[in-house]
Amino acid sequence: MPEVTSDKTAKLRELQRRFGAQLPQRLADIQHHWQACLVGDDNEELYRLVHSLAGAAGTFGFHRLGEQARALEQLLLRNKGSIKRCPELPVIEDVIADLLLFTVQQPDQLASADSEASFQEATGKERGESLVYLLEDDVSQAREAAVQLQYFGYEIKIFHRTAALKAAMAQEVPAALVADIHLSEGDQAGPDIVAELRDGLTRDVPVIFVSGSDSWQDRLAVVRAGGQAYLSKPINFSVLVEQLDVVTGNKQEAPYRILVVDDTPLLAQHYAAVLEAAGMRIKTVNDPAQLLDVLLMFSPDLILMDIFMPGCSGVEAAQVIRQQSIYANLPIVYLSTETSLTQQLAALQLGGGDDFLQKPISDTYLTDAVHIRAKRFRELSALMNQDGLTGLLNHINLKLALEREIAQAQRRSSALSFVMLDIDHFKSVNDSYGHLIGDRVIKSLARLLSHRLRKGDVAARYGGEEFALILPDTSLELAQGLLDDLRRQFSEISHAHEHGEFTVTFSAGIAACPPQAEMQALIAAADRALYQAKHAGRNQVVLDDDGTSVNTL
Repeated sequence: MPEVTSDKTAKLRELQRRFGAQLPQRLADIQHHWQACLVGDDNEELYRLVHSLAGAAGTFGFHRLGEQARALEQLLLRNKGSIKRCPELPVIEDVIADLLLFTVQQPDQLASADSEASFQEATGKERGESLVYLLEDDVSQAREAAVQLQYFGYEIKIFHRTAALKAAMAQEVPAALVADIHLSEGDQAGPDIVAELRDGLTRDVPVIFVSGSDSWQDRLAVVRAGGQAYLSKPINFSVLVEQLDVVTGNKQEAPYRILVVDDTPLLAQHYAAVLEAAGMRIKTVNDPAQLLDVLLMFSPDLILMDIFMPGCSGVEAAQVIRQQSIYANLPIVYLSTETSLTQQLAALQLGGGDDFLQKPISDTYLTDAVHIRAKRFRELSALMNQDGLTGLLNHINLKLALEREIAQAQRRSSALSFVMLDIDHFKSVNDSYGHLIGDRVIKSLARLLSHRLRKGDVAARYGGEEFALILPDTSLELAQGLLDDLRRQFSEISHAHEHGEFTVTFSAGIAACPPQAEMQALIAAADRALYQAKHAGRNQVVLDDDGTSVNTL
């Protein structure tokens, strides 16, 4: 973490240095256009240069320069038209003269303190967030739990004695603890050690208790020890994983994707450095004409856009974006030095933007503001786009994603694999164990897919017990290896029911683009391969290659 902070701070300081080096030329350009305004009537370019300086100076620590530029911006805005005949001409001349004095000034504040505060929040997923301690004196049960939980991304450390657990806690605190209530050391040894450990820990560790007796006393002991959940033995591992996901927050969420549009490259790079330090993925655009291509390739969660750019304003760019229905709900946040609420509302009504952030904006506020808005967009998108049971994409949005990925694969001349997979004999699962157990089987497969896939891959619930995967930059052979590993792992996951446990398998069909160039043809090819896998006996992977099946158990 200190290395990340140091690297990002150095990057921001370098951007600040480059801004200072460019400052004499920027001020010279303002002086040049000011002189041109005195003999002509066009002050549009002068206003643009001053507006840009007012927005950028404070960001790079030149706060007094930014205030002076903002004062000049307001004067120019009040006197649009012929400046040389305006009543405030002497005032404007004085402000410009004061502005030019900043040519040899140093920043008032180094790009460090505010930025470093935001860097401290950029933690990402660390090992401790998936590390789980298991206190269980039954060796076979402990081993089985460790095997099952590792399929879902959890690293398990087993302890058979409370003393060993206590010693481990002093060295490394896990994301969660799963503890049996009854141990050979005593009927309440599990809750007792948890209560003792809580007094010595610097932070609370969520605890899930398990017990084979399911008595009132056991449940009361869990409450008094501060347990977050209670499960009866035999353990239903699907339910245990769900509880662990809740108490650890281990949801494998992809970083927010933010598109920064600003005609000042240094300013765009500064915003990118700050937001990347907060764990977000950033793409910068300096020319609005590139927007549509970048939107297709990058698929952002939010656009952060300067409102005043030459050739195409932010309002106009937003109107162009809104012409495409796929971007109707994509949040667009304007960056501007505009302080008038009336002008801000007019821009929002005209251009389809969603909010304003006023320049200069502190690094901490920028990070928080973007995070809040991107999070809200993700949450609303999830309600509209995701399957309610699994959290994966639904059928409609799978097709939209597949259409987009096919276009990108063709543009990059890269491989794309598409997978259709289906849980074998799922009707008999529902008939034998009930739909509630069937839903848990579906959710366990969805969770396994989410854990194993890369960030750029897409998993969707196609319908019922059928799933689909989009694997960009993946050949048929690589996809085959991945699906075979997934198939083996899923077949080893135990699903509990009232009278015991059972396992389930799935079959899969894979097709590729190329040779399939159209979305419907690609889906049909994968579906045809899936049908062949089912017809050949299930629990296998079939490629769209003369129906050749592979990796049959």
